Amino acid sequence: MSTRPSRGVRTPLPGPRVQAEIARGGFDMQAIYRASIFDEEKSQGTSLVDLDGNVFLDLFASFALGSLGYNHPALVEAARTDAFVRASVNPTSTPFLTSKGWIDFVQELQTRWAPRGMTKVFCVDGGGEGVDAALKAAFIRHGENRREQDGRPRDPLQLPEDEKDDILHNLGTDAIALSFDGAFHGRTLGSLSATHSKVIHKADLPAFSWPSVPFPALRWPLDRYAEDNARAETACVNALVDAFEQYAGRVAAVIVEPIQAEGGDRHATPSFFRKVQEIATQAGAALILDEVQTGTAISGTMWCHEQFDLPRPPDMVTMGKKMQLGGFFATDAYDIQQFGRMYQTKNGDRAKAILALATLHAIEDEHLLDHVRTEGAYFLGRLGELADTFPKLVTEPRGRGFLLAFDLPTAAARDELLKKALGRAVFLSYTGTRSVRIRPHLVTSRADIDEAMEVLFAVAREMAD
Repeated sequence: MSTRPSRGVRTPLPGPRVQAEIARGGFDMQAIYRASIFDEEKSQGTSLVDLDGNVFLDLFASFALGSLGYNHPALVEAARTDAFVRASVNPTSTPFLTSKGWIDFVQELQTRWAPRGMTKVFCVDGGGEGVDAALKAAFIRHGENRREQDGRPRDPLQLPEDEKDDILHNLGTDAIALSFDGAFHGRTLGSLSATHSKVIHKADLPAFSWPSVPFPALRWPLDRYAEDNARAETACVNALVDAFEQYAGRVAAVIVEPIQAEGGDRHATPSFFRKVQEIATQAGAALILDEVQTGTAISGTMWCHEQFDLPRPPDMVTMGKKMQLGGFFATDAYDIQQFGRMYQTKNGDRAKAILALATLHAIEDEHLLDHVRTEGAYFLGRLGELADTFPKLVTEPRGRGFLLAFDLPTAAARDELLKKALGRAVFLSYTGTRSVRIRPHLVTSRADIDEAMEVLFAVAREMAD
């Protein structure tokens, strides 16, 4: 890999070239969010270089999209192959027409990378779209089972004409999906109905009338708050049981993140997830684990829920971000085969599949699961030192692998820390109401972590004075 550029901030932020490019891109409706413009050629590894020559240690990774750092040789090599070029210039309606390369991809997913117990995969472009698709599969199977239990046709095409007309006019079901307060599952209208993290995400948008229940949101350190956390989890489990009783027979799915990332990096114990699965199973509802952000090695295991010791596989697991494409894995029970039920025109970007395999192979070849576990534990320990040194400023460092966060007293204090760290060439991000979100690339080194901690200590010292 190329030698990384020396990190440092050389101009006011944003610099003049970045400002000019942001202004020039104003036609893009999303330009209001733009924090910087990076140099695609000069950025290397964990070093993000902007157009003004400022070089940052990137602990943001575009909200965990990044996996192997910038311009990783394995991905660059994959993108230069003839296979990648052909997959890029010859788009297909992949369910109807595909290539041998796509078959190779899905076969390798099945045999090497899929979560335990998953027998099918459904691929789309992004994570939110994958959540929508998983919810659709849950509702389809729930509706079929419900009709069969009532002695009616499983196949909706065999229903009386008046009922089919009701379906066309949005009167087809009163089924619901249960989710959790603080959840974020995406920005499509379906996934937004299961999202409960920020008002601004949902304001003025129509939503399905689906209920939510409290999420435990463990306090840290765990040993100090053991009794409080146990009470919180019991209350949440009881609320879930009550919801199933209130909506008896109508719950198609329970959807939950292994860690509520956008909601503030909120955790629950493995025992909690086992109880959620037990309750859902008893009610005949699908358990969907949303691993768009927590999957693909960032937790220290390929899939975060592997750390929960579930007695059986979840029914579906969503994917996205580091996988380069979105979708969901499913067990046999949620393998929807009726023609036209789940079809979408594209449903499988063959070029992205090439990058996905290159990413997965690099994770294996470079032993990145072990690396993330070891260095994530080290990083969390260093954040604990920061909290011990500045207890009035930094609280509740927490995480699994490289899914890391800590809190500050207020949103204003959090934002000040982020700004000061950026001025010292460390790029962090926000989550929840007052939390700092740390999402290192999987290749982040011990030296990178120590560099970040030197900056965080300096910033905290300045803010505490």
